[in-house]
Amino acid sequence: MNRYFLLIILVTQLFACTSVGSVKLNVNNTQSQENTEKILAIQQWQLLGRLSVRHHRESWLTKLDWRHDFLIDDLTLSTSLGGVVAKLMHSKAGVEMLDEGGVMRPVSERELQSALGYVPPWAHLPYWVRGVASPKAPLLINNEQVLGEDVFSQDGWEVRLGRYEEVGGIVLPGKVYLSKDGLKIKLIVDEWLM
Repeated sequence: MNRYFLLIILVTQLFACTSVGSVKLNVNNTQSQENTEKILAIQQWQLLGRLSVRHHRESWLTKLDWRHDFLIDDLTLSTSLGGVVAKLMHSKAGVEMLDEGGVMRPVSERELQSALGYVPPWAHLPYWVRGVASPKAPLLINNEQVLGEDVFSQDGWEVRLGRYEEVGGIVLPGKVYLSKDGLKIKLIVDEWLM
């Protein structure tokens, strides 16, 4: 009788020590065809988040407000106090950036490299941030998957997607990590607006 009593106390203590955290979705998003179709059907979306960029010895952190529609991506990078660091618009016509005089003007890849320290992979970003592989480049799935993360490579970029959450009936990543040639970009999504 004492053994059973001791066993019951031991088991209840073990359960008492486990933490109850928020429920995270364990989804292998790159393999969910239904979710991918829902994501690609959405033509307009907005994300608010934080962007961290590291390249060699330089690093910076900024807030990101990204508004996407079928024709244009409008990105505003700002400081934690709200000051605009950069405003970019990307479309099929190219990239425009807000200059010192407050005028949007076309910029070359060289100017973008000088201003940001890198040239964003524009063709793929609208897909990757939503947890979908880009249809514009071959996909290489990494066999060393980390629990709760999808990892793949496209166009020389390693893409890690994690912290999935359900938003409006679709599953989207809350963390996006991109790396290529010593450049590391981390996006933490604070809010998705569909």
